[in-house]
Amino acid sequence: MTDLFINYRRQDCPAATGRLCDRLHAELGADRVFFDVGDIVPGADFVDTLERAVAGASVVLSLVGPRWLQAAAGDGSRRLDDPQDFVRREIELALARGTPVIPVLLEGAGMPAAEALPPSLRPFARCQAVALANDRWEADLRSLLDVLAQRYGIHPDPARAQAQPAQGRTRTAPAMAAAMVADLAELLAHPRALIVRRVQDGVAAGSGGALLPALAMLLLCLLLGNLLLGVVMEGPLYRWVVPGVALGLLAAAALSAMLAAAWRAVRRAPCWRSVAPPFAYLYGGAWLYFCAGACVMLLGLELAQPHVLERYLAQAAQAGSAGLPAASALLAQALHGPGMAGFVLGLAAWLAGGAWCLRGWAVFRVALNAGRLAAWCATLLWLSLLASLGALAGWVAAA
Repeated sequence: MTDLFINYRRQDCPAATGRLCDRLHAELGADRVFFDVGDIVPGADFVDTLERAVAGASVVLSLVGPRWLQAAAGDGSRRLDDPQDFVRREIELALARGTPVIPVLLEGAGMPAAEALPPSLRPFARCQAVALANDRWEADLRSLLDVLAQRYGIHPDPARAQAQPAQGRTRTAPAMAAAMVADLAELLAHPRALIVRRVQDGVAAGSGGALLPALAMLLLCLLLGNLLLGVVMEGPLYRWVVPGVALGLLAAAALSAMLAAAWRAVRRAPCWRSVAPPFAYLYGGAWLYFCAGACVMLLGLELAQPHVLERYLAQAAQAGSAGLPAASALLAQALHGPGMAGFVLGLAAWLAGGAWCLRGWAVFRVALNAGRLAAWCATLLWLSLLASLGALAGWVAAA
């Protein structure tokens, strides 16, 4: 899994292609850019390696030069008309998986018209292109890097580079803390880019390499989220933080196991090692969004009507589940002024968290190298399992 996959034709603009790839390696790091000349080890299956690299990429850069459209094979036929042409197959695979494809126009090339492309490539003509002109190379390249950073979360990570230890050294505590903070900020802004990169780094590190950093991030998110809740709730912080972190870990383990079971039913193969690390990141981020929204809501209620939460909890504990409607009326009375403002802002945080989860959920397709249909089936099966357990718990409580 890499951030960028470079789709190109070797005979088309070789100088500009090499110049661009050298710059991307310098800006992002060679491990985040797949360029087949140096990234396929001797003896590896060329076709399989390319297809897996496309499937695991966050963005595909398709380099289009003046000879891209009319490039011909040895027999004179146009190469794009050959279903086995690598450039064509890589673009088709990216489009089929919903991976963003950015055409990069080199040496004055224009975007090909849809009518000039094979039917399977015609959606490529609708992709927004970026031009890199020789006379304004630096400015155009900076615009491309800005697009990758702002829209797709692919950007240089100075904190990560500084925290990365030299060969043979160990990380210091401040460096690890700085790296965690940088990762958390990127996770909340660009979940897919961060998770894919961290899972890739973990897989390269060996057994347990992907799960341990994910577990550390989950613990950090649970701790911060429960601290936010503890600040606005009555009583000492440890009453909320310790049980909250413990319950969060148990919930994350149970939910990830159920999701892995759903994926196993779809893929017919064990999936827990591939599902657990991404799920830990997503669960931690979702919990932070939830706690931030709840904190704003509760703070607004307290400002509108002091000690309303204390009275609500006391009345709910005394009356039990039958008295919840009456206890909830206390909260409704505080929905004015700061209480209503806090409710609206908290709801906005929850909606943002929901959108964040939807954006990040696609990471499972990358981690498991799966298509849209498999992802939908696994997700729906997982939701069905959750709904069934919820219904069973309600029935047991009612009985």
